[in-house]
Amino acid sequence: MELDSNSVSTYQSVRVLGTRVDVITQAALEAEISARLAGARLCRVAKLNAEFLMRAADDPEFAAYLENSDLNIADGAGVVWAARFLSLPTTSRAGLRAFQVVGQALVSLVALLLRPAYCRGPLPERIPGVEALHTMLEAAVETRSPVFFFGSKAEVNQRARELLARQHPGLIIAGGCHGYQPDSEAPLRQIEASGARLLIVALGSPKQEYWIRDHGKALSTVRVAVGEGGSLDFIAGDSRRAPRWMQERGLEWLWRLLMNEDRTGRKSRPRRAWDSVPRFIWRVVVWKLRHGARQGALDAP
Repeated sequence: MELDSNSVSTYQSVRVLGTRVDVITQAALEAEISARLAGARLCRVAKLNAEFLMRAADDPEFAAYLENSDLNIADGAGVVWAARFLSLPTTSRAGLRAFQVVGQALVSLVALLLRPAYCRGPLPERIPGVEALHTMLEAAVETRSPVFFFGSKAEVNQRARELLARQHPGLIIAGGCHGYQPDSEAPLRQIEASGARLLIVALGSPKQEYWIRDHGKALSTVRVAVGEGGSLDFIAGDSRRAPRWMQERGLEWLWRLLMNEDRTGRKSRPRRAWDSVPRFIWRVVVWKLRHGARQGALDAP
């Protein structure tokens, strides 16, 4: 087992393409967020998928943010698969190692489609972004912590807040504002005035992570800040989620490619799907050929 002396997490973790992913279940996440909301300092939470890991491998600034994040959750099925694949032992015989690694990749990918439970280890499960958000909101209900929603379009933000208030009785919504503010300091003033302890930031990545990094110290009452990406869009019904069987088998990317609108107008979704699936798989396989199975070993907290 390799020790990671630089980790700021209180959990065991694994390394995927060099990025720390914390070993935590959804049940443990609620207890952790409850404790953090009652704490004395800001906790930064990141939800990792294949896109995050690919960006971190190429962008030192983003990699540094994730390294200093307090809690890195496995959001995407590709992250869980990669952790499992990287943890499988390999032979020391160089002539056979390449064949073994390719075989392990094929078997584990087929298992992800046909028997997803095979990939649950060393990461026990993936915690999809929307489910993680609901879990954190339940922690906010338990601790009576006010929540502020920052990001998405104004109508999406408002609709999501209304729906979440009905779904989580007792939730204290301190306020919300959309993510298209002409005055970059305006959201900061609103959040600070609201007294929120849980901050949901839905600006898209990496903008949301950098916003938390750059403004976190100015938020005197916030104790947990999390980048939510498109979760508010899914909750508000502005985007449709894949069926659960597709989510469990790592096929959510295909659903998004075929069913949801490409809002950039530049056909970016096919490119993102290519980067998040074939290129990600290839890169993880090459990484293992270079580094062996030690990158999948559990690190102590």
